[in-house]
Amino acid sequence: MGVGTTQLHNGKTVYSHKRHGDFNLGGMIFSFKIKPHFPNKVTPEFLLVNLLNNLDQLAEDPKEIVSKVHSKAKTMDAKKLKKSLVEYGSIKAKKMLEPVITV
Repeated sequence: MGVGTTQLHNGKTVYSHKRHGDFNLGGMIFSFKIKPHFPNKVTPEFLLVNLLNNLDQLAEDPKEIVSKVHSKAKTMDAKKLKKSLVEYGSIKAKKMLEPVITV
């Protein structure tokens, strides 16, 4: 996404409406997390919002990431980003991103 995240996590997370917990599927461990809302097709706007939703799980400096997210948000489709933020963003993500979205 170009926002400075360089650390890769060795886990695989699956958003689900019904299941939660760690499951071994085909010899790989997947961590299922219940999320009430997520899109059928992942978009860059959703990924940016989801990044802010999970900012506390990143190894990088959160202030630096937020600054780069603001710059990235200015280059994205504002309507799509606003829609993703309204539908999928946490309150914290909305507070961080709403000031830079111009619709």
